[in-house]
Amino acid sequence: MLTLAIGASTDTGNLRGQNEDAHIAEQNLFAVADGMGGHNAGEVASAMAIEHLRGVALNGVASAEAFAQVVRDLNSAIYASATATTDRRGMGTTLTAAALLAPTENIDQPSQIVIANVGDSRTYLLRAGELRQLSVDHSYVQELVTEGLLTVDEARTHPRRNIVTRALGIDAQVSVDTWTIPMFDGDRFMLCSDGLVDEVPLDEITELMQERSAPQNVAERLVTAAKRHGGRDNITVIIVDANINTSIDTVVPETPAASKKRVLAMVVVVVLCISGFVALRHERSGYFVAFTSSSSSATIAIYKGQPGGLLWIKPTVVEVSTTKRYSMQSAFQREIDSMQRFDSVDKARTYLKKVDAVVKANG
Repeated sequence: MLTLAIGASTDTGNLRGQNEDAHIAEQNLFAVADGMGGHNAGEVASAMAIEHLRGVALNGVASAEAFAQVVRDLNSAIYASATATTDRRGMGTTLTAAALLAPTENIDQPSQIVIANVGDSRTYLLRAGELRQLSVDHSYVQELVTEGLLTVDEARTHPRRNIVTRALGIDAQVSVDTWTIPMFDGDRFMLCSDGLVDEVPLDEITELMQERSAPQNVAERLVTAAKRHGGRDNITVIIVDANINTSIDTVVPETPAASKKRVLAMVVVVVLCISGFVALRHERSGYFVAFTSSSSSATIAIYKGQPGGLLWIKPTVVEVSTTKRYSMQSAFQREIDSMQRFDSVDKARTYLKKVDAVVKANG
């Protein structure tokens, strides 16, 4: 069963007189909107975005396309308001949002979340200690990074870093980026406005995200860090922790004291006997999931051993999926390329089964 722990924090920062960020953090929906435009119009646009999304928070969404259509309808509403009133003309807002997909009857399919993005507010995922940006900025500096003309660190301090190339309410039509992500136990998501990432270095954000503390505490500490680094813009942070309980309680009979002593003695003997083979055993222990090659038609396989191997000791293939690289979204491809590791073949098979299910569900 999926349960979520949620934290959210927002602040005007050190220089701004008002907060043009708006957000929502409920069980089915999480979103951050960063408004733009003069005469308080940015605040109006971001508030409109969040109010429009409250219906999604109540009802959830059935698919990524359905969520994208919600955002396109939202764009139409903001655009109509902006063009109807002189003091709101030119107003707009960025939006990064995450909505839980409505559950299906397939009990084997993992819980899924849909990410939607327009502009340069961001969604991140911390999984197995690694922080990855799920959304892609629609900004001038991101285009320079994509073309190899800027590094990520240079983009963070570039004088034109706040120029967005896509936002809600600016044009009658807008293209919405979406990604469908399976949720696993221990996942930590972060949604934020650029007031965080423009101020705080990524390694510091990662360190704070890795802390084993409540989401509310992490959100507040990230906002505090942004203010400490300058706080030149409004700052909003939402943290969502996924907890998925699939375990079944079992009752283990107690072992009598004499038996415990005999078991302990046997364990000591076994440990002494195998101590000389620790290195070999390590290289043949564990399992990982990876593509069979770097080609677009490569399939996914479960391997026994350690990635890369050691000398003549190489990992061996245990099981191969029919899912091919080209049929997967880029975020999934990067996850498989990072070689997900497991301590049992059953856990590796469960992970592979979930990946296959998500790929099939998304066509």
